[in-house]
Amino acid sequence: MYTKTIDELINDCSKLSSGMSISYSPIAPSFKFSNTGRRGIKYFSVTLPQLLSIFEDIRKNINAFENHTFYIEGEWRDLLSNYVTDNVVNALSTVQTLPLFALLNKVITICNGNVYNEKNISLDKDELDTAIEYLKNQTPNNEEYILNLLKNKNEISNNITAINKIIYGAPGTGKSYKVNEIIGSSKCIRTIFYPDMQYSDFVGCLKPTCYKDENDINHVTYEFRAGPFTRALIEAINLMGSGEHVYLVIEEINRASAPAVFGEIFQLLDRDDTGRSKYEIDVIDPDMLDYINSNIPNKIEKLIIPHNLSILATMNSSDQAVMPMDTAFKRRWHFEYLLIDYSNSTDGTIPIDISHENNSIQTINVSWKDLAQVINEELKLLKIPEDRLLGQRFVSSSELNSPELARSTLVSKVLVYLWDDVLRHGKKHYIFSTEEFNTFGDIYNAFIERKPIFNENIEEKLMSISLSK
Repeated sequence: MYTKTIDELINDCSKLSSGMSISYSPIAPSFKFSNTGRRGIKYFSVTLPQLLSIFEDIRKNINAFENHTFYIEGEWRDLLSNYVTDNVVNALSTVQTLPLFALLNKVITICNGNVYNEKNISLDKDELDTAIEYLKNQTPNNEEYILNLLKNKNEISNNITAINKIIYGAPGTGKSYKVNEIIGSSKCIRTIFYPDMQYSDFVGCLKPTCYKDENDINHVTYEFRAGPFTRALIEAINLMGSGEHVYLVIEEINRASAPAVFGEIFQLLDRDDTGRSKYEIDVIDPDMLDYINSNIPNKIEKLIIPHNLSILATMNSSDQAVMPMDTAFKRRWHFEYLLIDYSNSTDGTIPIDISHENNSIQTINVSWKDLAQVINEELKLLKIPEDRLLGQRFVSSSELNSPELARSTLVSKVLVYLWDDVLRHGKKHYIFSTEEFNTFGDIYNAFIERKPIFNENIEEKLMSISLSK
């Protein structure tokens, strides 16, 4: 999202290649006025600074105007066209001369307490000065407006207190989506933990790199390669005082041994009321310290997590390859559990083959929402933990774009998850027709051949839903 102020936006727009220009006009109220409406009412607008500039132009060229107090269209059109310096108003004056004359006349009349005469305007120097002085006093301070924009932007950002948060829930409950909602348009460094991930991957380490000398000969040297934590830390330090917040996002934090990956950074996760680390630690790796100091304005000797750096992580405790977290590590995090919410489920239907009368097969279209709810109800009866159920977004809309794609998604993603993960230790017959199918290969082949694969109970529930719609 674009983060600069409105004057900077317009300035950036003006740099685009175009035959038509654009420029910033200071913040101000505007005067909306109409024509006589003889051929349909039309409305126009000039800003307070523009109106002020017209009066100043008239006052500056009073010798040209003072003998034209009575409105004659051709004369006033020429006067305004020749002497009005604002380009926008100048263009307007040539086609809407009378409405603009009436606006000037009304303002000078009210400012001086005169009696209004629509075709006769006062051009007395003192009365012009009175109107000009009034309009000047009503003109907002544009610099204050821009400064307030910056102040409000910083206040909004500064209201964000840095936090360490783990978002967890059943697969498909929208954990990554929730993270993106929190981040918004803020700066973000994103990584994903994996079983073999180490401290050096997360923080950084010396790694070999090649370079060519002046004779085009290759050489190998070593340089510090920053990991996601160090990159996020540098970004946050450089943005301190700007009001901008930085997020370090860790997907699947429990797929690695998180305490080992964090190493001594573990100590920095304790935060004070401002979001800053309560404790500082010495930087063990001098190469890391040199790298950080070469990328920030003021050198540091000890390491902290600043108040504008948050760490967000997602966690799926139902995965088979998850690593345990010890209590000391977990208590330094806020945990947010995402419930399964089918009011916000993925749209789309899946063609499912079920048994019909006389050993025939019928294909019904079942929405993803209904299918997942039916399966989850059975899994709950089996006391399956909630974090192993099917989340509302376990499948995406793109995976249900067509009947063929929806069927492929069901067998290769949903059914394999149920067979190999959720029901891997037994009780498969609560979902599948295991009298006929003993392996997932049997299920897969039957599904491809358009044979029913669910048990009678599941089929009845799906058919009941299909008939009710």
